[in-house]
Amino acid sequence: MSTLSVLILAKDEEKNIADAIASVRFAGEVLVIDSGSTDRTAEIARSAGARVLSHPMGADGFAGQRNFAQEQASGDWVLYLDADERVLPELATAIQEHIAQGGKRAGRIRRKSVVMGSRMGYGVYAPDCVVRLFPRGSVTWQGVVHERPETDLFVQDLSGWCDHHCLKSWAQYFGKFDQYTTLMADRMHKNGRRVGFFAMYAHATYAFVHMYLFRLGFLDGRLGLTFCIYHYFYTLTKYVKLEELWKETSA
Repeated sequence: MSTLSVLILAKDEEKNIADAIASVRFAGEVLVIDSGSTDRTAEIARSAGARVLSHPMGADGFAGQRNFAQEQASGDWVLYLDADERVLPELATAIQEHIAQGGKRAGRIRRKSVVMGSRMGYGVYAPDCVVRLFPRGSVTWQGVVHERPETDLFVQDLSGWCDHHCLKSWAQYFGKFDQYTTLMADRMHKNGRRVGFFAMYAHATYAFVHMYLFRLGFLDGRLGLTFCIYHYFYTLTKYVKLEELWKETSA
């Protein structure tokens, strides 16, 4: 019978890690890759039955962490799970059935975002799909942030979904805001990307319109509007940081 390793990337996730591990009790192995937690993440993960490895995040970012995790797994299959995600029962059954059927097929999972206790349906935090289940060794991850899997396998949609508890506070949001805009600016700079003054604001304006109107963010009420406005500033900020990097390198 094929075995499953669940791979979780974590840093300072003491409030999330136990619930994430508990949602995948059906797996033969849970492996937590800790990139330098200063809280009790590693201790709690071990107490919950996970194997914990310390691995600092390098220049290859989240993709590098995911590739490292796959190399350490012992299962025939790997399921990538974030510390703030929870596999719900219907999805757990679908994952086990997918593996039991054999064959070489990747699995795509539906996620529903839970933001500060509210399940979002549209806009910035609309439900999405992510390819996360693979035969071990069949995927390579690319991208420093918003990393993407590269695989030659056919991708099959799995029934059910997982909850993505992506935000619990505004402090957490702005922490991610700063981290991700910096990583995006660094990536664009390394790729030689330049954006002019007016283009910055054009991109940011389109980002708001796209999320609020085209992706129906207004249907999520006040919270939906707030996040669409902040998406405008997220887009603008990454370009402002990019402009700063070019000024530093030309000085």
